[in-house]
Amino acid sequence: MVRKNLLKLSFFTLLIFIGCKLKGQNPESYNRIYNKTYLETSQKDFSKALFVADSLFQISKTPKFQAKSLMLSATLHQQTGDMKKAVDYALKAEQIAVGSDDFLWQSRIYGFLSSQYRNLGLYSESKNYIEKSESIVKKIDNPAYVENMLGFIMQEKAYYEIQFKNYKKALLLIENSQNHFNTAGNKEMFLTANNKQLEGLCFLKLNNLQKSLESYTIAENALKDMPDNFLKGLIFNGIAQVCIGTKDFEKAKKYLEKAEKISNQSNYLNLKNEINNTSQLYYLATQNIEKLAEATKKHDSTAEKISNNNASFINKEYIDLKHKNKIEEKKSLGKNSIIFFFAGLFIVITFITSLFYKRHQSEVKNLTEHLKETKKSYSELQNSTSSEVVLTKVEKQEGEFEQQSIMTEATEQKLLAKLEKFESSTLFTKNAISLPYLAAYCDTNTKYLSYVINNFKQKDFNNYINELRINYIIEKIKTDSKYQKYKIASLAEESGFSSQSKFAIAFKKVTDMSPSQFLQTLKNEEI
Repeated sequence: MVRKNLLKLSFFTLLIFIGCKLKGQNPESYNRIYNKTYLETSQKDFSKALFVADSLFQISKTPKFQAKSLMLSATLHQQTGDMKKAVDYALKAEQIAVGSDDFLWQSRIYGFLSSQYRNLGLYSESKNYIEKSESIVKKIDNPAYVENMLGFIMQEKAYYEIQFKNYKKALLLIENSQNHFNTAGNKEMFLTANNKQLEGLCFLKLNNLQKSLESYTIAENALKDMPDNFLKGLIFNGIAQVCIGTKDFEKAKKYLEKAEKISNQSNYLNLKNEINNTSQLYYLATQNIEKLAEATKKHDSTAEKISNNNASFINKEYIDLKHKNKIEEKKSLGKNSIIFFFAGLFIVITFITSLFYKRHQSEVKNLTEHLKETKKSYSELQNSTSSEVVLTKVEKQEGEFEQQSIMTEATEQKLLAKLEKFESSTLFTKNAISLPYLAAYCDTNTKYLSYVINNFKQKDFNNYINELRINYIIEKIKTDSKYQKYKIASLAEESGFSSQSKFAIAFKKVTDMSPSQFLQTLKNEEI
């Protein structure tokens, strides 16, 4: 109870402090608190950061500062993966900015919404908002502000291209972004660092490790005097990935630990996801199976949270939010919008009626043709003298159903190729081999991997690994005479089994005989 009261007192004191700092709405004081909350406080004390953002809104006297405060809250919620609250706050900020004719903040808000919809996979909506942002920039009077905003817009477009793996196009947009910032005379190192981080990521994906490291190093130096924040985490993570690629595992570990330290203090889910992914790559490359399993578990857990947040937003909130947004846009248009609305509605109804009529006519035509084809096929079937039935699919056992594919054929083939490579190695003889380990090795998730093993190898994961191990040790026994002198326990250990009994059960399942019977049969054949 005392602790709770102290917490309330500290927040009340903080509110008084903010109020004093912003007396007369001093932009410099406001920006100082805003930036500290966004870059520093949010990484260490998320609740406090949210409290500051809400307090800034309550004491803001102008629409500009109100919109900016709401956007701080939106950004904080976006970091935790709460897309609903992030978009809600941004739409409230949009209402205020549109009402005040503040074109600069309208453009920024549209850019933020574009990012959120891109992250949700709603690319048409994302494109719509970035086009809105680019259009509204033309209304800004200050040339420096225009250049600044164009820098942000080019940056968002680069993110969009990276999402679709168009890395070379993204690099051109990043260069364009930096040119706009330079023209605006913006020397904010955070912006430069962000562009260099994106540049490093693109070069990494293009497998140009030297240029990637150069870009990441510039980004790291740009932020060296700043407190730890999510961008630093991404930069350290990028350097770790480059070092894994160059097999400099000592340096990779150093930067991975730096990134993990920031991630552990942060609520930023996307940052955690990226770093967990790099941890998987590191432990896979260094053959640390136990740590790999831990990293895979963390990665899957974080990815699931992000996926659930996104799915929840799309399924339950997106339609309502879009509807609300349209209503607000209609309000801002004034009385004349009613005329345009009904005119548009008439056009839409006419178009839909015409569309349904054409579709109906097309369906009637298709149905007629289908009936003709069916009659023809039935007639041919009656005239056929063959009694042989050709099955187009492999029969399943009674009570089983054919499982529908959950991935593209290209993904299936890619995973099968990875499994073939795995089978030609001896990784399956490692005692701690697990489904998450193999999923990381194949650069996929456990769901896809299980599906491919079940459907293409016709067995579950454990039986798949056991069969590989038994076939491996049989080949060793047949080709190297020293293995014939090994004890059963030694053969079990050599092939990756944790006990002799498990080895014996698996051996009999594969060969229909015990290990000792197999060895005896082999000796008899040699005699």
